[in-house]
Amino acid sequence: FKKPKHNRTRLVLLCDVSKSMELYSSFLLQFMFAFQQVFSRVKTFAFSTTLQHISPLFKQNDFKTALQLLSNESNEWSGGTRIGKSLHSFNKEYASRLLNKRTTVIILSDGWDTGAIDLIEESMKAIQNKSKKVIWLNPLAGHSSYRAEVAGMKAAMAYVDVFAPVNNVESLRQLGKWL
Repeated sequence: FKKPKHNRTRLVLLCDVSKSMELYSSFLLQFMFAFQQVFSRVKTFAFSTTLQHISPLFKQNDFKTALQLLSNESNEWSGGTRIGKSLHSFNKEYASRLLNKRTTVIILSDGWDTGAIDLIEESMKAIQNKSKKVIWLNPLAGHSSYRAEVAGMKAAMAYVDVFAPVNNVESLRQLGKWL
């Protein structure tokens, strides 16, 4: 008890559940659910056109129940994507309480956005300034022909410490080395 306390990392996970992410959303939400079951210092969010705090729903004992509750609460899933607006909402409503220099932020998204691109850049800059590290996991980045050329991804890249694929279980295992 006289030893110094470890400064444990806090995690914030933000998952894109828009139409372009439909193929990956269930897999990524299950990953987030499992992460929250194992680690106590995790806050989870989902976004499409708006941001939704889903940590309380993921406190359920099984993933199917949590997913059912989640789908009942949100009617915007598999719609458009407003990454900038969602990240701006996160900054406005949660960042002051959740982000500090021990917090790693993980964003799971393909970067496709139908909103204001300058809002992505502004929001990502604020997140990077307040946190220890920003990791962006993109399911499309696992393809050899992928290039981060969509406007939303380009705007975010300057504020991302680690950019990596999240297209299979092996890519998720790689996450450990960045945490």
